Amino acid sequence: MKTNYMMILLVCLSQALMAQSVKVYKNDNTEIDFSISDIDSVKFSTLAGGKTIAAKDWVCLTNSSALSKIAISTGVYEDVEEGLKLYGSASGNTVQLMPVLQSSIMSKTIYLKWKVKGGGSAVSIGVELFSETENMTSAGKALALATNSGIIDDGVWYFTRISIASGKITTVTSKDNYDNNGGEVVATSSVAINKNAKTFSFQTSADKSSYSILAEAMVE
Repeated sequence: MKTNYMMILLVCLSQALMAQSVKVYKNDNTEIDFSISDIDSVKFSTLAGGKTIAAKDWVCLTNSSALSKIAISTGVYEDVEEGLKLYGSASGNTVQLMPVLQSSIMSKTIYLKWKVKGGGSAVSIGVELFSETENMTSAGKALALATNSGIIDDGVWYFTRISIASGKITTVTSKDNYDNNGGEVVATSSVAINKNAKTFSFQTSADKSSYSILAEAMVE
Protein backbone atom coordinates (compact mmCIF):
# COMPACT_ATOMS: atom_id res chain seq x y z
CA MET A 1 0.00 0.00 0.00
CA LYS A 2 1.33 3.45 -0.90
CA THR A 3 1.71 6.04 1.82
CA ASN A 4 1.16 9.78 2.10
CA TYR A 5 4.05 11.54 3.84
CA MET A 6 4.00 14.84 5.74
CA MET A 7 7.28 16.70 5.32
CA ILE A 8 8.18 19.26 7.98
CA LEU A 9 10.58 22.19 7.44
CA LEU A 10 13.24 20.78 5.10
CA VAL A 11 12.95 18.23 2.32
CA CYS A 12 15.98 17.35 0.26
CA LEU A 13 15.28 15.66 -3.06
CA SER A 14 18.65 13.96 -3.39
CA GLN A 15 19.49 13.15 -6.99
CA ALA A 16 15.77 12.55 -7.55
CA LEU A 17 15.89 12.31 -11.32
CA MET A 18 18.81 9.87 -11.36
CA ALA A 19 18.32 7.76 -8.24
CA GLN A 20 14.51 8.12 -7.91
CA SER A 21 14.90 8.34 -4.13
CA VAL A 22 14.15 10.92 -1.45
CA LYS A 23 16.02 11.72 1.77
CA VAL A 24 13.99 13.53 4.44
CA TYR A 25 15.67 15.37 7.31
CA LYS A 26 13.30 15.50 10.29
CA ASN A 27 13.16 17.99 13.18
CA ASP A 28 14.59 15.37 15.58
CA ASN A 29 17.76 15.11 13.44
CA THR A 30 16.88 11.66 12.09
CA GLU A 31 16.61 10.80 8.40
CA ILE A 32 14.20 8.79 6.26
CA ASP A 33 15.00 7.31 2.85
CA PHE A 34 12.34 5.96 0.51
CA SER A 35 11.63 5.43 -3.17
CA ILE A 36 9.71 8.08 -5.10
CA SER A 37 7.59 5.31 -6.60
CA ASP A 38 6.10 4.65 -3.14
CA ILE A 39 4.59 8.17 -2.83
CA ASP A 40 1.02 9.03 -3.78
CA SER A 41 1.16 12.65 -2.58
CA VAL A 42 3.29 14.95 -0.46
CA LYS A 43 2.06 17.62 1.93
CA PHE A 44 4.52 20.27 3.10
CA SER A 45 4.42 22.36 6.27
CA THR A 46 6.87 25.12 7.11
CA LEU A 47 5.08 26.22 10.28
CA ALA A 48 6.62 25.73 13.72
CA GLY A 49 5.69 22.40 15.26
CA GLY A 50 4.21 21.18 12.00
CA LYS A 51 1.08 23.36 12.28
CA THR A 52 -1.05 23.17 9.18
CA ILE A 53 -2.93 26.43 9.65
CA ALA A 54 -1.88 30.08 10.09
CA ALA A 55 -3.75 33.36 10.58
CA LYS A 56 -2.20 34.93 7.47
CA ASP A 57 -4.19 32.52 5.31
CA TRP A 58 -7.55 33.40 6.88
CA VAL A 59 -9.88 36.36 7.38
CA CYS A 60 -11.76 36.61 10.67
CA LEU A 61 -15.21 38.19 10.39
CA THR A 62 -18.14 39.06 12.60
CA ASN A 63 -21.72 39.65 11.51
CA SER A 64 -22.89 41.40 14.70
CA SER A 65 -24.58 44.27 12.85
CA ALA A 66 -22.54 44.62 9.66
CA LEU A 67 -19.95 42.17 8.41
CA SER A 68 -16.55 43.41 9.55
CA LYS A 69 -13.01 42.04 9.88
CA ILE A 70 -11.46 41.17 13.24
CA ALA A 71 -7.73 41.67 13.78
CA ILE A 72 -5.54 39.33 15.84
CA SER A 73 -6.03 40.29 19.48
CA THR A 74 -5.66 38.50 22.82
CA GLY A 75 -8.98 37.15 24.04
CA VAL A 76 -10.64 37.86 20.68
CA TYR A 77 -8.82 36.04 17.88
CA GLU A 78 -5.45 34.39 18.47
CA ASP A 79 -2.88 32.36 16.53
CA VAL A 80 -1.89 29.76 19.15
CA GLU A 81 0.19 26.59 19.11
CA GLU A 82 -2.85 24.35 18.52
CA GLY A 83 -4.24 26.46 15.67
CA LEU A 84 -6.52 29.50 15.28
CA LYS A 85 -8.38 30.35 18.49
CA LEU A 86 -11.70 32.08 17.97
CA TYR A 87 -13.54 33.57 20.96
CA GLY A 88 -17.28 34.13 21.05
CA SER A 89 -18.54 37.65 20.47
CA ALA A 90 -21.92 37.84 22.19
CA SER A 91 -25.19 35.97 22.30
CA GLY A 92 -26.75 35.85 18.85
CA ASN A 93 -23.58 36.93 17.05
CA THR A 94 -21.40 34.68 14.90
CA VAL A 95 -17.65 34.95 14.44
CA GLN A 96 -16.25 33.18 11.41
CA LEU A 97 -13.00 32.25 9.70
CA MET A 98 -12.82 32.32 5.91
CA PRO A 99 -9.86 31.33 3.70
CA VAL A 100 -8.06 34.23 2.00
CA LEU A 101 -7.59 32.22 -1.20
CA GLN A 102 -10.90 31.36 -2.83
CA SER A 103 -11.87 29.27 -5.83
CA SER A 104 -14.67 26.89 -6.72
CA ILE A 105 -15.08 24.10 -4.17
CA MET A 106 -17.67 22.21 -6.20
CA SER A 107 -16.87 18.48 -6.40
CA LYS A 108 -14.30 19.00 -3.62
CA THR A 109 -13.97 17.68 -0.07
CA ILE A 110 -13.26 19.94 2.92
CA TYR A 111 -11.46 18.53 5.97
CA LEU A 112 -11.61 20.42 9.29
CA LYS A 113 -10.17 19.53 12.71
CA TRP A 114 -11.58 21.57 15.60
CA LYS A 115 -12.61 21.67 19.25
CA VAL A 116 -14.54 23.98 21.57
CA LYS A 117 -14.34 25.18 25.16
CA GLY A 118 -17.52 26.55 26.65
CA GLY A 119 -16.75 26.32 30.35
CA GLY A 120 -20.41 25.68 31.12
CA SER A 121 -21.78 27.95 28.41
CA ALA A 122 -23.18 26.67 25.12
CA VAL A 123 -20.97 26.91 22.03
CA SER A 124 -22.37 26.46 18.53
CA ILE A 125 -20.15 25.49 15.61
CA GLY A 126 -21.13 25.88 11.98
CA VAL A 127 -19.69 25.56 8.51
CA GLU A 128 -21.36 27.45 5.69
CA LEU A 129 -20.63 27.50 1.97
CA PHE A 130 -20.81 30.73 -0.02
CA SER A 131 -21.25 31.48 -3.71
CA GLU A 132 -19.75 34.97 -3.31
CA THR A 133 -18.39 37.01 -0.41
CA GLU A 134 -19.27 40.61 -1.27
CA ASN A 135 -22.81 40.04 -0.04
CA MET A 136 -22.05 36.74 1.72
CA THR A 137 -24.52 34.79 -0.39
CA SER A 138 -25.01 31.36 1.15
CA ALA A 139 -24.83 28.21 -0.98
CA GLY A 140 -25.87 25.98 1.91
CA LYS A 141 -25.22 25.18 5.57
CA ALA A 142 -22.87 22.20 5.88
CA LEU A 143 -22.58 21.91 9.68
CA ALA A 144 -24.53 23.03 12.74
CA LEU A 145 -23.60 21.50 16.10
CA ALA A 146 -23.75 22.76 19.68
CA THR A 147 -22.36 21.65 23.03
CA ASN A 148 -25.84 21.63 24.57
CA SER A 149 -27.06 19.12 21.98
CA GLY A 150 -25.47 16.11 23.67
CA ILE A 151 -23.54 15.37 20.46
CA ILE A 152 -20.29 17.28 21.04
CA ASP A 153 -18.35 17.99 24.24
CA ASP A 154 -15.85 20.53 25.52
CA GLY A 155 -12.18 19.85 24.90
CA VAL A 156 -12.65 16.99 22.43
CA TRP A 157 -11.05 17.13 18.97
CA TYR A 158 -13.57 16.62 16.18
CA PHE A 159 -12.88 15.88 12.54
CA THR A 160 -15.41 17.09 9.97
CA ARG A 161 -15.39 15.91 6.35
CA ILE A 162 -17.63 17.83 3.93
CA SER A 163 -18.19 16.42 0.44
CA ILE A 164 -19.76 18.60 -2.26
CA ALA A 165 -21.07 16.52 -5.16
CA SER A 166 -24.21 15.61 -7.13
CA GLY A 167 -26.08 18.70 -5.94
CA LYS A 168 -25.61 17.82 -2.26
CA ILE A 169 -23.45 18.78 0.71
CA THR A 170 -22.73 15.65 2.74
CA THR A 171 -21.09 16.18 6.14
CA VAL A 172 -19.67 13.61 8.54
CA THR A 173 -18.19 14.60 11.92
CA SER A 174 -16.12 12.11 13.94
CA LYS A 175 -13.94 11.76 17.01
CA ASP A 176 -10.32 10.57 16.99
CA ASN A 177 -9.93 10.92 13.20
CA TYR A 178 -11.87 11.55 10.02
CA ASP A 179 -14.59 8.98 9.34
CA ASN A 180 -12.79 7.73 6.22
CA ASN A 181 -9.68 7.13 8.31
CA GLY A 182 -11.15 5.15 11.21
CA GLY A 183 -12.79 7.92 13.25
CA GLU A 184 -15.89 7.33 15.40
CA VAL A 185 -18.84 9.05 13.71
CA VAL A 186 -20.88 11.36 15.98
CA ALA A 187 -23.00 13.30 13.47
CA THR A 188 -24.00 13.22 9.79
CA SER A 189 -26.07 15.48 7.57
CA SER A 190 -26.96 15.95 3.92
CA VAL A 191 -28.51 19.07 2.38
CA ALA A 192 -29.08 20.36 -1.14
CA ILE A 193 -26.59 22.89 -2.45
CA ASN A 194 -28.48 25.81 -3.95
CA LYS A 195 -25.65 27.72 -5.69
CA ASN A 196 -22.15 27.24 -7.07
CA ALA A 197 -19.95 27.25 -3.95
CA LYS A 198 -16.69 29.19 -4.13
CA THR A 199 -15.61 29.24 -0.48
CA PHE A 200 -16.67 28.42 3.08
CA SER A 201 -16.45 29.73 6.61
CA PHE A 202 -15.90 28.05 9.99
CA GLN A 203 -18.34 29.69 12.42
CA THR A 204 -18.48 30.05 16.21
CA SER A 205 -21.43 31.39 18.20
CA ALA A 206 -20.77 31.75 21.93
CA ASP A 207 -20.26 34.23 24.73
CA LYS A 208 -16.93 36.03 25.13
CA SER A 209 -15.55 33.56 27.69
CA SER A 210 -15.93 30.61 25.29
CA TYR A 211 -13.89 29.73 22.21
CA SER A 212 -13.21 27.30 19.42
CA ILE A 213 -9.88 26.21 17.94
CA LEU A 214 -9.51 25.35 14.27
CA ALA A 215 -6.40 23.18 14.02
CA GLU A 216 -6.55 21.88 10.46
CA ALA A 217 -8.24 22.81 7.21
CA MET A 218 -7.75 21.20 3.82
CA VAL A 219 -9.64 21.21 0.53
CA GLU A 220 -8.99 18.28 -1.80
